[in-house]
Amino acid sequence: MKSRLQQFLEVEQLSPAKLADIIGIQRSGLSHILSGRNKPGFDFIQKLLIKFPALNAEWLITGRGKIYKESPDRSITEKSTFKSNPAPANNEDLFINNESITDNLTESELPENSVNDNAPEIPPEKKNLKRILLIYSDNTFQEIRPGKVGF
Repeated sequence: MKSRLQQFLEVEQLSPAKLADIIGIQRSGLSHILSGRNKPGFDFIQKLLIKFPALNAEWLITGRGKIYKESPDRSITEKSTFKSNPAPANNEDLFINNESITDNLTESELPENSVNDNAPEIPPEKKNLKRILLIYSDNTFQEIRPGKVGF
């Protein structure tokens, strides 16, 4: 499977680091798979097939068939349907018009980590600050917790 993953990376023109970021795994985990140190597990294969639905699972696992599934309504094999969004030109672009993303969703469709305006308000006396996370432009971060130096 290691060689098929490498072939997939070449066809998709992806670096191992980019693929790891796309499917949401640690870069070191993918590096270990590509080096042969570890074998890919079910979670890895599942995440890969979800992000790249045109990828043929039988080819990936067994080596049989073609790299991409053939679409029944097309005579040619489709390349991956994954499209990455270009990075914003600057950090200010990250939050422009994000309201429109969730405007059309019902409450049950909201992402798990979204802010829910309908959530019951917790009285201030029951709120305790757990931590503050500062993320810098060079992608480093600092975590501040109550009771630690500088807080």
